[in-house]
Amino acid sequence: MPTFQDVQQALDRSVGGVQIGAHGAFWRGLTRDQFIAKKVFGRPIVTMGNAAESNIIKALRGQAPFGADIGTPDATIPRMPAFLPPMPEEDINLIAQWIDQTCPE
Repeated sequence: MPTFQDVQQALDRSVGGVQIGAHGAFWRGLTRDQFIAKKVFGRPIVTMGNAAESNIIKALRGQAPFGADIGTPDATIPRMPAFLPPMPEEDINLIAQWIDQTCPE
């Protein structure tokens, strides 16, 4: 079962040491509870127990409203991480599993 530390490591792997976007590496230095409550540009990143509706999963997969740079219909925001290679599906699935399992510590 994935832990919050696994999620942070997957996010770190996806960006390396690069300073990313206007929001930066927002997950660094947060506790699990702070991460779950976090909003980026007014959007909650996690919908507890529902990865498919979580903005972080939509952002990583390029699903609307994310994916403007890859042609996703109705998208207004680039897929994340923006302007970097996509996160491997294995890591996205790890984060999705963590969310679906109600974000264990």
